[in-house]
Order: sequence, then structure tokens, then C-alpha cells
Amino acid sequence: MQKLNHILLASACVALLGAAGLASSATAATNCYGDTNCSLGTQPYTFGANDLFGGGSSLIAPYWRQEGDCYGNPADLITKGTPPTFVDENFYDGKGQDCATKHVNTSTTSWYVSTGSGSGILGVFTHDPISYWGVVNEAKGDQYFPYVSFADSDAGLGSYDVDSYNQGNTSYCQGSTCVNIAAPGGLPCGQEQNSQYPNSLQCYGPLVQFPASIDPVAIIYTNGGTYEKVIGSGNKYPEIDYHLNVQNANKYGGLRLSVNSLCGIYNGEITNWNDPDLTADNGGASLEDPTDPTPSASWSVTLIPVARSDSSGTTSIQTRHLANVCASFTLLNGKTPTNYYTTGATTIQAAGASAIVGNTYNVNNPNFPGVDQPGYITLAPNSSGVAQYTAFTQSPAGEGKTYCSSGTVLPAGYNACIQQGRVGYDGADYVLPYVENSQTNDYDLFSAALQNYHGDWVTVSPATALIAFGSAQPPQTSSKGKYCATCTDFGMRNDPTAWVEGLSPTEPLANPTEAGAYPDVGTTDFDSYTCYLNATTLANLEGLINWRETSKATTSKKGVLGEAGLSPLPKQWTKAIDDAFYTNKDKLNLQPSVVAKSGTTPACETVYNNGGGA
Repeated sequence: MQKLNHILLASACVALLGAAGLASSATAATNCYGDTNCSLGTQPYTFGANDLFGGGSSLIAPYWRQEGDCYGNPADLITKGTPPTFVDENFYDGKGQDCATKHVNTSTTSWYVSTGSGSGILGVFTHDPISYWGVVNEAKGDQYFPYVSFADSDAGLGSYDVDSYNQGNTSYCQGSTCVNIAAPGGLPCGQEQNSQYPNSLQCYGPLVQFPASIDPVAIIYTNGGTYEKVIGSGNKYPEIDYHLNVQNANKYGGLRLSVNSLCGIYNGEITNWNDPDLTADNGGASLEDPTDPTPSASWSVTLIPVARSDSSGTTSIQTRHLANVCASFTLLNGKTPTNYYTTGATTIQAAGASAIVGNTYNVNNPNFPGVDQPGYITLAPNSSGVAQYTAFTQSPAGEGKTYCSSGTVLPAGYNACIQQGRVGYDGADYVLPYVENSQTNDYDLFSAALQNYHGDWVTVSPATALIAFGSAQPPQTSSKGKYCATCTDFGMRNDPTAWVEGLSPTEPLANPTEAGAYPDVGTTDFDSYTCYLNATTLANLEGLINWRETSKATTSKKGVLGEAGLSPLPKQWTKAIDDAFYTNKDKLNLQPSVVAKSGTTPACETVYNNGGGA
């Protein structure tokens, strides 16, 4: 693996290393040099009066943590769980800043717990980090974040979500978790009462939402393209691995998946790697390894799709794309295809495909033989669980028998065989070449080239994701990137839904039409609110956002995001975000403010008069 100068992720505990599949060379890395914020859960955290507390998206979590370490004091990346887990991210040292030695604002720490997008959203709506973000440290009793400053979500909030925030909803759900939010005036601002939360708008001011990064979703498949491993008795018969015969192979994968094939796989219609649609995608050549002794007529390897079991913004991007492109697809195998996906959603079930959801993989178990059911989607928790289950990590050594399909032929002298052929989805940081930089794991997973709107084969990359985002413009923005009151083709700036694309399959990002665009793309969105109690905390949050939008450490192609396979926003977007929410240059009074009797936005004066604020 190449020597890395930037964006190295390291685990500081062996248990997390084993669970996540991290490279063993990373175990000794500890970068916080005794700082109490980097206790890795061994000591309670010391929260400062002006610290920031965020949670949500697991896709952006490692890079948001690295950015937070550049801007403020370094801290652990916390992952929600029972118990929570901790990672000490190596400091970024590249364009513009060596974050091991330079921190922009040492008066604050920006804390982050990776919970998944759905839990992040619920945290903002309820301001309850205990129930939805969970324990962040168990060193000396349960420790929680004291409040909610912001969340990151890969699932854009639409009109239903904003209406629930503003008007209340007795059953507002993210995935399988639902909350009861009171109507305005229904409860005084404060803690949850009788399983109901006070109204979000009334107590915290209008919702703020805007994109923070552009995120391509990679269709992942086995490391090295391996589908079968065989072994015999003794040193005379060492392990032989057979690899998919990909005609457009490169060192990062090269398998091609057409729209029909992708839809067939995730609708339970394509269940074997010998399927004619996959052969057609591959230039008419069989995917069987030419050195495999199994006759082509009997070559058979089960294909299993894998998806997230938790409420995930990555799933919402994936299902939004499937709901769009699979609305009408055809197959060569003679079956009448069914498309289960009706909308984008943070779970496969909510997207409409509950009929083909199978078992859930326990990440504490080996991924072979697994819990697969042909024709059904296997679920796995978190991005790391999908990667772990998709990777071919098991050896046939010690198995003592064959687990391969009945028509499989083994070389002479070989008696043990295992097959595995799974397809999943994850952020680009989980696949080659970007995982070499992100060090998210050492599975070295391959990614497929997908067919875009024009029928072209496009690989996952920050550049192709940025092309996909190209037609999207900030609301009320002129062709020169300036605020324009009458330029309303992309909506109004005071409408939170106009800043991001929702989960509907009719959204432009569901299937981008730009030439050269990668077709499976979304955004990580910053979610917060308008009214804060602490002026210094608000200034620190504004400082973090401004640093993200202007520093070469985040905006360059070799910055934190680009090295991990994500793309920073174009300049017209960062300018619009600053003008609307931080400088108030467009004079719309949308910027977050400190709650006070006077001198703030009318919305925050209303919050103050209702006894609220956050």
C-alpha cells in the first residue's frame, strides 16, 4: 500500500481494529498526545462551555472529524453502539495546513458521534442527544453530549420533514424510530414530557439546511474480484483463488453493471454471476476465471445483494437512484422483472423493497458461510458492516469439505472449496483507490462502473460526482453566482427544501443527465436551526463552516474530502451559503442568531419570548 501523507485513519484499540478490518500497521497511532479529548473512552471527556456537539452521517464522519481536528481541538471520532467505539483519526497534513501543529480555534472542540443520518436528524428535531445519539463514553458511568448543535445527514429533508419540524407530528419517523413532536404552543420549551417533545420551530427557530459535500455511492464487490477459493491437503496443494473474468478490468475493479443488471440484482431477479445480463455487460464473455476447471455450462456462483440494516443516508441515495432507473427495466433471462423501489428512503424496507429483505448479518461473526438467501437482500449494520460482509476474507483451510455449487470441478488433489459473490454499496472512501487514503479498512474492495443517463460507463470519483452535481444551483442565484431575488427557478432561499434535493426519484440527482456524470450521487447536508443561547458557541460553529468552505485543506482536490473520494462544493454554493446563513449579505435574515429580547432576527425574538433557545 502506498505511503500516505494525508487523511490516514487509525484505530487505537485492537477490538475496533478486528471489527472494522483496519490495517494492523495502524494500531499504534495516537495523535492527540495526551489531550483529554482523545481518551478513546478510557476517561470521561471534558466538555467545554463553548464546544460544539454534532452527530449523524456515518459516510462523512471520519472526514468531519478530521476537519474538526484542523479547526479546533482534536477529539475522538465516536461511533454509536452498545458500547460506543472510538477512533483516533490521524491529522491531515497537506494543502494549506498541518493539523498536527495548527488548530485554527483552540477555544473549542467540535465533537461528533457517527449515528447514521436518521438518528442525526432526530437529534436536531428533538434536541435530545441522549435518546437518539446514545452514550458517548462509559469510562466512569454513562456520559452523553449535553445538547445538540448540528447534525450531518445524507438524506435531504423535504417538505414533509420541514412541515413536521414547523407544525409538529405525532409520529415523525426516521427508519423504524418515531417521535411525537407537539404542535406550536402545545408544550412549553424544555425537556420531553409524556413521550412528547416541544415544537421544534417554536423552541429552536427555523430549520437550517444546506449541502456540505457531494457524495458518490460506490457499488462494491469482492476484493480482487475473487469468487472462489480452493485448497488441498499438505503443502503440495496451496490455496488457489479464482477471480471474475472482467473484460474491462483495472486495478480498482472494472466490472460493468448496466441499469438492467443493477436493477435486477437489487430486485432479487439476478441471483447468479452466470446471468446473461452480466455476461452482456462484460462484452459477451463469461465472468468465469479462464483457469477455473469447472465446465462453463455448469459454472455457478450465487450472487447476493447487501444493504444497510440501520437508517442510513447512503441507503437513501441508493434507493432514490433505484426508484428512478428501475421504474422500467428489462432482463435477458426471460423473467418478468419487478421493481420494488418506489422512493428514496433511509431503509430498504421504507423504500418499498421489504418483500425481498432477508436476514441480517451479525458483524461479530465471520462472513462465511453467512446468512444469505438467494433472491433476497442481506442486511448489515453501518458502512463498515456492509464492507465486511461483502469482502471475501475466509480461507478454505480447515473447512475440510466443499461449500461450492454442485457443478463445481476442483483441480486434482484439491478437496475444500468455498464460494462467495456479494455486491453491496458504500461511500467511495470504502473502495480502491480512495480507501488507500482514507484507511477506512483494508478490505481493498473493488467498485463497478455504472451506466449513466446517456448509457456511458462511468467509475466512481470526486470528479464524476461533481459533474453530476453541476446542474444544481443554489436558490435565488444568478448565472454569475450572486443573490438574485427574481431568480427563482431553483426555489427561494428561505425555503429549507430548496437547498438540497429530497428523496423523490424525480429529483435531478436521482439520475443526473450531465455527460460524464456518475449516476449514483447525493450530498451530505448540514442540519441545524436558527436560535442559539451561547454567542461564543454560535461564533465557533460559524467559524467551522467558514473554514470548511475556504481552506485549501477542504476545497482542494487533494484535501480531506477529495482524497477520500468525496467532492467539495463549487464556489457558487459556498458563496450562497455564506451570504444567506452567515454574513446576511443577501439581507434575508436567515442567519443563525443568539436568542435575546432585541437585536436579533424576529424568529429568535419569538423563540426568546416562548422561553426557548438551544
